[in-house]
Amino acid sequence: MKDVLIATLGESPAVVTEALDVLKNRRIPIHEVVLLTTIDSAAEESLNLLTEHLSAAGIGVNPVQVEAYKDIDTDEAVMEFMEVACNQLRDMQKRGWNVYVSVAGGRKTMSALMTLAVQIYGAKELFHIIVDDPDLEEKSRIENLMYYSKEEQEELLHPDISKIKFVSMPFIGLFPWISDIVKALKGEATDRKEIKELLSSNGLIEDNKPTSLGKRFLDILGRVESMPDPCPEEPEIKLSRKEPKYKEDIEKMANKIKRRFSFVREIRDADWRRGEPKVKVEHPDRIKVYFPSGKGYNLSLILRTTAKTPGQLEAAKSEVERFMEREKL
Repeated sequence: MKDVLIATLGESPAVVTEALDVLKNRRIPIHEVVLLTTIDSAAEESLNLLTEHLSAAGIGVNPVQVEAYKDIDTDEAVMEFMEVACNQLRDMQKRGWNVYVSVAGGRKTMSALMTLAVQIYGAKELFHIIVDDPDLEEKSRIENLMYYSKEEQEELLHPDISKIKFVSMPFIGLFPWISDIVKALKGEATDRKEIKELLSSNGLIEDNKPTSLGKRFLDILGRVESMPDPCPEEPEIKLSRKEPKYKEDIEKMANKIKRRFSFVREIRDADWRRGEPKVKVEHPDRIKVYFPSGKGYNLSLILRTTAKTPGQLEAAKSEVERFMEREKL
């Protein structure tokens, strides 16, 4: 069984390495780190430093950026971050992985939303990291950390374990009742009366109908639950390299898609053409993606997915369309 750390990330990369050190001290060997962050420049610098540092230590790094936002300060950004967090937790639950979640990094909104996502989809453990040394904390911010040597960075990223406070946080984990929650939000009949009472007391339904907040919650859960199951193994990238001039563009997009979508089994290149970027379904389980190269031509990839129904394939297509729209921006 795989042990994974999911961590929110902002301007302090040390909160991630400190979390890993505490877990290691507890004899929990983390195999992979999923970093949830935004496109803010400081967060990206933190992400780049951590990717290099953790990869050198043999720990896999999966960066998941909320692509359109520098901060989680609008309704749209909140919806997207919440959906991304829920998707990650849902996929890991379905894979049977042990998931440890740290909410020490990033904006307070990110930490709050990540905590809410864990309340819904669960985790092995939810925690916060605090370093009881203001000077060390300040030096470990990315704006300062970048000016230290590699050796000094190593010391700042891995302080003495006695200085790190590990605060375990309680949660419920509603994952087993997700289908009943979705039914109740839709106003459909459910055998679990207590689910409706719970949603009503939290302002999500009223008179058997979703409130405005309930509709937003239903929208997130609906998209997450409609997704195809995650691929149980690493997706394959099979590129023929018919067009060597565009090799870099094709490989870059293939790797972005591989990291972003867990439902992709295989990625192949296809014939390219001029025209607008498009996303098309090819039944029973494929999606064809056209995307612009740096030289004005549209390149193409075929994604074989885990979709088992037309509805799952359409849901996957919609997610890829949203992603490609952001890529155009």
